[in-house]
Amino acid sequence: MKIGLLMLLVLFLVMSPDGIHRSLAARPSIVNIGAILRFNSTIGGVSMIAIQAALEDINSDSTILNGTTLKVDMRDTNCDDGFLGMVEALQFMETDVIAIIGPQCSTIAHIVSYVANELRVPLMSFASDATLSSIQFPFFVRTAPSDLYQMDAVAAIVDYYRWKIVTAIYIDDDYGRNGIATLDDALTQRRCKISYKIAFPANARKSDLINLLVSVSYMESRVIILHTGAGPGLKIFSLANQLSMMGNGYVWIATDWLSAYLDANSSVPAETMYGMQGVLTLRPHIPESKMKSNLISKWSRLSKKYSYSYLRTSSYAFYVYDSVWAVARALDAFFDDGGKISFSNDSRLRDETGGTLHLEAMSIFDMGNNLLEKIRKANFTGVSGQVQFDATGDLIHPAYDVINIIGNGMRTVGYWSNYSSLLSTVLPEVLYSEPPNNSLANQHLYDVIWPGQTAQTPRGWVFPSNAKELKIGVPNRFSFREFVTKDNVTGSMKGYCIDVFTQALALLPYPVTYKFIPFGSGNENPHYDKLVQMVEDNEFDAAIGDIAITMSRTVTTDFTQPFIESGLVILAPVKKHIVNSWAFLQPFTLQMWCVTGLFFLVVGAVVWVLEHRINDEFRGSPREQIITIFWFSFSTLFFAHRENTMSTLGRGVLIIWLFVVLIIQSSYTASLTSILTVQQLDTSIRGIDDLKNSDDPIGFQVGSFAEEYMVRELNISRSRLRALGSPEEYAEALKHGPKRGGVMAIVDERPYVELFLSTYCKIAVAGSDFTSRGWGFAFPRDSPLQIDLSTAILSLSENGELQRIHDKWLKTSECSADNTEFVDSDQLRLESFWGLFLICGIACVIALLIYFFTTVRKFLRHEPPEDPTPRPGGSTTLPDERTPPKNGREKCNCRNFISFLDHKEPPKKKRSLSLTPTTPLSNFTALEIEGPVRTHLYGYDMRAISALLLRPLPPLDSSMASSSLPSRTFYRHSLPSSAPPPPSRGACAAACCCLRAAVSRRRAAAQLLSAAGFLIAVSPPSLAARRGRMVVSLEDYVTSPDGLKYYDLVEGKGPTAEKGSTVQVHFDCIYRGITAVSSREAKLLAGNRSIAQPYEFSVGSLPGKERKREFVDSANGLYSAQASPKPPAAMYTITEGMKVGGKRRVIVPPELGYGKKGMNEIPPDAPFELDIELLEVVPPAEK
Repeated sequence: MKIGLLMLLVLFLVMSPDGIHRSLAARPSIVNIGAILRFNSTIGGVSMIAIQAALEDINSDSTILNGTTLKVDMRDTNCDDGFLGMVEALQFMETDVIAIIGPQCSTIAHIVSYVANELRVPLMSFASDATLSSIQFPFFVRTAPSDLYQMDAVAAIVDYYRWKIVTAIYIDDDYGRNGIATLDDALTQRRCKISYKIAFPANARKSDLINLLVSVSYMESRVIILHTGAGPGLKIFSLANQLSMMGNGYVWIATDWLSAYLDANSSVPAETMYGMQGVLTLRPHIPESKMKSNLISKWSRLSKKYSYSYLRTSSYAFYVYDSVWAVARALDAFFDDGGKISFSNDSRLRDETGGTLHLEAMSIFDMGNNLLEKIRKANFTGVSGQVQFDATGDLIHPAYDVINIIGNGMRTVGYWSNYSSLLSTVLPEVLYSEPPNNSLANQHLYDVIWPGQTAQTPRGWVFPSNAKELKIGVPNRFSFREFVTKDNVTGSMKGYCIDVFTQALALLPYPVTYKFIPFGSGNENPHYDKLVQMVEDNEFDAAIGDIAITMSRTVTTDFTQPFIESGLVILAPVKKHIVNSWAFLQPFTLQMWCVTGLFFLVVGAVVWVLEHRINDEFRGSPREQIITIFWFSFSTLFFAHRENTMSTLGRGVLIIWLFVVLIIQSSYTASLTSILTVQQLDTSIRGIDDLKNSDDPIGFQVGSFAEEYMVRELNISRSRLRALGSPEEYAEALKHGPKRGGVMAIVDERPYVELFLSTYCKIAVAGSDFTSRGWGFAFPRDSPLQIDLSTAILSLSENGELQRIHDKWLKTSECSADNTEFVDSDQLRLESFWGLFLICGIACVIALLIYFFTTVRKFLRHEPPEDPTPRPGGSTTLPDERTPPKNGREKCNCRNFISFLDHKEPPKKKRSLSLTPTTPLSNFTALEIEGPVRTHLYGYDMRAISALLLRPLPPLDSSMASSSLPSRTFYRHSLPSSAPPPPSRGACAAACCCLRAAVSRRRAAAQLLSAAGFLIAVSPPSLAARRGRMVVSLEDYVTSPDGLKYYDLVEGKGPTAEKGSTVQVHFDCIYRGITAVSSREAKLLAGNRSIAQPYEFSVGSLPGKERKREFVDSANGLYSAQASPKPPAAMYTITEGMKVGGKRRVIVPPELGYGKKGMNEIPPDAPFELDIELLEVVPPAEK
């Protein structure tokens, strides 16, 4: 039974998928990888040390390979002899290795890549040949930057210094040829090119290299790119130094072979370094890291161990180190997924003839595809940076250091990164964290010391000493021969353009041999497009003359800096200017007229808004106000406005507007004066639009680009164009006009037109230039001579030589000043004045905002007027007696606000004279009587009062005639019984006093009628009193312990009123500005005198407990029985704390005031203000 269970268990493990997986996942104890290197080379030596260092670190790391030991089998190959190297590599492939490091030679890499594909062995190569790709060779894995990126960096340097042509020296093998081909593509993308390529074999002799360098020295370019190995490259630098090709004017750029050699060799001979001064080279960029520092620290020990003590680390050492780690990590993942190391033979490799190649020994790695997949998925940080492959199989983020050889060392002057494809002084790893910026303006390198120990950037080319003379095409013109023509006597070319060219050549730092070749028969002007095309086709080395720089021509050729400005203009016949009846409208454009008129109305409306409430000149009926706006607006044009502005805002707006009007008026006057007096010539053509909208013929010069421009750009039919060959034909065609076989106008370039107008004065330029062009000299694309000539032309312009040549050939006008005035069709446009209108508009807006803000504040504080409501008995309710609205919605509506805006704001009034009962009416003048005559006053119908006063009066008895009769008693007895008592006693007293001395009825009636008229005309004394009262903000009030709010108007200096003290005060109860109750009310006593008796009470006592005093006149011994006014309850407590001489204002609530009954003008349940003046603190009576 037990044996059966054991057999079932074994069978389950064998048949179970997990069991199968576990058996396949068994890791071998040793795994072999291969390395194909060139041991006697610098890169091969550092690569061997780097491989051993990586193996030590991997085998000592327990976290990787899990007990499997990684070993390497290294083989030496001969890169100089391609056949031997190929045989050695094939013999190495007979060993069973899972991956191969190398080879370093591109030639061997091509051969091994074919074999690796068939044997399914990943090839971890650091060969930089750009033609090696994973597309052609799937098992080729490049672990160093490709030459595709290195040559892009070299092209970026050439373009940065604006060199257009370079010379390439390279080794004649796959590495050299493919690298230079890649460089040529990169330069072409930047509009640069390799002007001369020269190759040499790997085993070239010294004499061969000397001949090579001599041929290079004859070339035009002085920028030399050296792409080779370290051995031949050092020989070339040494020979170039001997041939004086390392001095001023030369530029040498070496690829990364030079930096790899200098980095790896600890001691470089001084003569070698001396022969490379000023050279630029590239180095693959390796970011600083702790792993890199650790490898460098143990490098010395490893180099001694493997007999390479003279070698140091280089960029390739770091790439090889990471390549071994990439294989180890991929192998670890390969084993984790159940991968198994196994090889099988291919029957196709059997050698049936019995040869010695032993091809049958080569075996196929069965699971090589799986391992390759793991390698391509590598993503880790190594000593060379981030190890990760892109879709093309190359490392991501390739970057290079730009190195300058100086003295005994190297200096980094910048960096190049594929991330931005630009040169920069910022580390590439810093750029990776920012968005890519491909703007050429961001390129920058530190200063470079060039060959010859100079910091000045070389020009990069010279005129070759063995060059043939330049064939320069020159147009042989028929007309306008002042610019360029052929001398019939000497056969040479002469003219303005010829002198400019020869003077510019004289400024070049090198001699240029050339030969002028006339283009054209001389019987008519040649076609300049054909001349430029011949330069593009290399039939001419250059073309000089009056050649216009156009867009179509710049596509195929390069032009120098323009030596004269030229644009297309319109020539038209002119006639004496006849001023028409509408000339006064010509100074301004229609848009300017409209905007100016609009602003006149806007400013008038704004001033009306600002002045309407306070200025009677801006008030009246709607019709009158509209007329005022228009009249005021347009009268400002002549500064003749009669309306006076009273508001500050209105005056500010008006000042700014008058300044704008002054500028507009002055400009209009000047422009109209010019139209009526200065301009003498006129034409019906105002610009190019008139030509486009017409069907009449248009002339142009033979051979000029104006024909194609009008057809292609202006869409003018070619049938309308007429070719003209000479100035005489110009004049005749314009003279006859389109109706007699001529043309309506001629379109030509300005230099020709100016020369034409110097002779023909009855023709003028219509409008201004409608194109902007210039004349230049044409050269083939990327010609270095074009750049130097441009600089020379600028020098001629700066030193005045260009103007001297112009004055020599192009004579000035011979026409009189009256006939040479060009037609000027420009008018004053809105663009010239928009700043003024903007300032004025902003001022209007600001003024309106301030006005409406202040007006809204006044409106919110304003009590809306209402129609008086009749009181019982025929009287009316005063506005101050109305009940306030229950909420703000009734007050703050649109209708009330508009009505408020329309009402005139009351002016600031002068203080009225105070009245007493004895003030005679003759003391008042018309200016002192405030307000219009009213039919109602204080609730009384003044017409009824007048009728009452004019009716016959009963006979006056002695009591009525007595002067001691109180005015209040007489006043009430004189009016109907239905009339309510007057609200103010002072005004009535003035009327009653007039009757005291009356002795007859007629005289009494006359005086009473005068008093009534005074009551009608004079404003209530309360209004004058209200204007003299101090206004206190509610925030300034203080709250007493019993909750009353008070404010001390005057601080007293005398004794303090304490609780229980007997005090004498004067008090006034004020409701809405009207004094309703006052202790200062006049009392008529004996002797016809009036006194104001203080009120006496005990502080803190209950109201009504005060002592009743009798008013006595000590002079006559008579007493008055009139009661004192009743004070509010709040006065009995709020007086506590006041000092004698002090004045206090209190806000009295209804419960501490007159309650539901009210008092005089104070309505029921209404708060009011109480003014208290403490006169005396009465000392206690002596016992």
